[in-house]
Amino acid sequence: MVEAVSFVFFDVDGTLIDSYPGIRASFVHAMTSLGYPLPPEDKIRTIPGPPMVQSLARFGVPEAQLSEGLAHYMSATEGGNWKKCEPYAGLPELLPRLAEDFTLATATSKSERFALKVLELFEMREAFSFIGAAQENGPRREKHDVIAYVLDKLELHGRESEILMVGDRQHDIAGAAQFGIPTVAVNWGYGTPEEWAAAQYRADSPAQLEEIIYEHFGNKH
Repeated sequence: MVEAVSFVFFDVDGTLIDSYPGIRASFVHAMTSLGYPLPPEDKIRTIPGPPMVQSLARFGVPEAQLSEGLAHYMSATEGGNWKKCEPYAGLPELLPRLAEDFTLATATSKSERFALKVLELFEMREAFSFIGAAQENGPRREKHDVIAYVLDKLELHGRESEILMVGDRQHDIAGAAQFGIPTVAVNWGYGTPEEWAAAQYRADSPAQLEEIIYEHFGNKH
């Protein structure tokens, strides 16, 4: 057991949950509803991670239509696409073990409503002491904004050295770095080796992730 409380922040999409099928389906619905051509499949693979409005803008939706595009995306997600996902093997079992020794929180750009729904769907919600997520209708969408929100709610400002971030994309790594929080990049999500290079650690499996977390905090289990 740990001698002092340490905190692990988790991204959701691409880290805990393979939600690409549902994200892709809702993105395709939004783009086709607005009448814009779809980018190549390898480009669509890059949309999980950043806020959806950024992805829509990156692939040709003008600023004046971003709100409408996001509404189409959220409508398709709510219509059932949010269920088109699966937890990565080993993560549902890992989280309760970590929760015995660490305080776990999410820091995800997924909307709060759907982050809760998907974690509850796969019985992963109980491992987390706090769900930090983006707002559907509000300014808290960027990863660094979500992390700041979690720091505020858990009163962790000034205790960043006691925190470790786990994610799969450059947005997780860069967002955490703004607060001096180190990151474990997991390679089973949607990121690339170039993105992971900026992280302090890299995990190739849930077992290795578990080992890294304990070693980082100097704990044994």
